[in-house]
Amino acid sequence: MKRIAVIALMLVFVLGQSGKAQDKEFRFTLKTNPLAAMGGPIWVLFIPVTGEYKVMFEARTTKHQSIETGLSFLGPSLFLNLDELSEGDTIDGVNTHGFRAQVMYKFFLTRDQLAPEGFYVGPHISYAKARIANRDNSDDEFTAAKLNANVLFGYQLITPGGFTLNVYTGLGFKLRDYDLPEDSSFDFDYGNRVTPNVAFGFTFGFAF
Repeated sequence: MKRIAVIALMLVFVLGQSGKAQDKEFRFTLKTNPLAAMGGPIWVLFIPVTGEYKVMFEARTTKHQSIETGLSFLGPSLFLNLDELSEGDTIDGVNTHGFRAQVMYKFFLTRDQLAPEGFYVGPHISYAKARIANRDNSDDEFTAAKLNANVLFGYQLITPGGFTLNVYTGLGFKLRDYDLPEDSSFDFDYGNRVTPNVAFGFTFGFAF
């Protein structure tokens, strides 16, 4: 995923030269990232037990500021076949469903461009929660939640035709909370903890 984001960042700078002068003024963006279906925000050990299916909406608030919100459905990850991960210290095949909500306020640094285009920085917060149940026994389950708080820096390209590519990175922390019943067959010691977080990703869509 990080390699793809690096490629996307290079693409931003290549296309940015042709996208600086807009034919029209864009105030809103609508974006997604289908690759997030391979691995969403909830992980167990090194296994992404959720895939994320998200939609991001952004609106200009002032000439050089915008607010971006997102809502996601968390389902099974497309990255791994969890049915085959039933041995050792991994987990059984699972059914997964949950949600993720996020919001970011962007301050754009490129004064010759109107929001929502150009370099930006700003605070970002997201909350995700999912129920993970044994596929063979729906009563055998646990819940997982994760709170992310970051300061993100990125660049959003908008071409004259409205194509939007947003690439970002940043630093912050994440708070993980896993609730396993005492009689659960899920056997891992992940704990509830606060750890540093490095954000890196991209979204694409269209502006209007």
